[in-house]
Amino acid sequence: FIDFNHIAEKVIRDEKGKITPHQLRQVIDKLISEGLVKAERGEHYAITERGYQLISERLREVGDDLNLSYRLVFKAKQYYPLVAETLVYYLKDRPTSVVKVFSDEEDPIHRIKPLFVRYAKYKPKPVNIFINSSQELLRYVDDHAIDFIPYVHKQDAKMPDWLVIDMDAGPKFWLHPKGFDLIKVIANSVAEVLEENNVIPYLKFSGSRGIQIWASFKREDLPKVDDYFALYRKLAMLIRDLTEQKLQNLPSNTLDEFYKVVAKGKPITTSQVAKKEEREDQVLLDWSSMKPAGDVRAPFSLHHKTGLISCPIKRKEIFAFTPDQAEPQKVAERVEELFEAFKLEPSTPTRLLSQLKEYKPPPKQLTLF
Repeated sequence: FIDFNHIAEKVIRDEKGKITPHQLRQVIDKLISEGLVKAERGEHYAITERGYQLISERLREVGDDLNLSYRLVFKAKQYYPLVAETLVYYLKDRPTSVVKVFSDEEDPIHRIKPLFVRYAKYKPKPVNIFINSSQELLRYVDDHAIDFIPYVHKQDAKMPDWLVIDMDAGPKFWLHPKGFDLIKVIANSVAEVLEENNVIPYLKFSGSRGIQIWASFKREDLPKVDDYFALYRKLAMLIRDLTEQKLQNLPSNTLDEFYKVVAKGKPITTSQVAKKEEREDQVLLDWSSMKPAGDVRAPFSLHHKTGLISCPIKRKEIFAFTPDQAEPQKVAERVEELFEAFKLEPSTPTRLLSQLKEYKPPPKQLTLF
């Protein structure tokens, strides 16, 4: 329920003062009489189910004329109640940042003003946000939070729970008509490297243009080290090198497509996070979330820039996947099977660890020929 003063502030602002509070009350009373809005505790109002249905139908006709933030929040309020329990599985007991969206002052129809909120409160000292139930999640959604980004580890943990490799393609890949198809080839190669080393790969669409590969390790199979985050970073770099070897052995017609984008002599992938300008024609296999307070967009979270879902991709469906499958309603309809495809069952990393003993990360970007 939202109080009248808050509603009036937004409506009068958007109508540039052409409507008075009295006129607004008349409109709300009419909506109540039509069963589209309900009132509680005086001047506090909420949309009814019938109201949501009418808005959904109307959005198909006039959606592009509404503020983008309104459309995204409405989409989130329809989507999250359907997947809340599943999403909370990946948020529980770990600090989480939320992204709230508001209207951009200069171009509210096409742009949003995102607000990244890391703490539940900032004074007298910062307190992390924790979302441990569907009810807590939906309260944040009611407060314009539409994107959820948890730590890769629990509070004060000394190691990540997940290995996350985030594929970040340089801008030249998106100029290629088959750019996303090439990204899927790389994602499949990363998955094959993990499978060849007895590690179960879990694939996830970023919600924008990339794909992430996740894995989970049995803790008892990890060596005792001072810095587990550094160990995970080294594993990610090793996986990148093994992936590059696999890519360079692809059929010549596939390699030719890659080298329509990548400069001759350069690897297709890189693990060099710095110097972004040097990898405009490469795909970064990004390990940078493997650090204390490192975070990653949760599976089943809505991406605040696109309105698409950062959804799991079933292993056998990688080449068939297209971003339109990440529309919220489509993901909600498949939430149970997609959750089963992203259970993150721990694997034994023994083979990777044995190779890591001899591995030295490259000091700089190497050329192939």
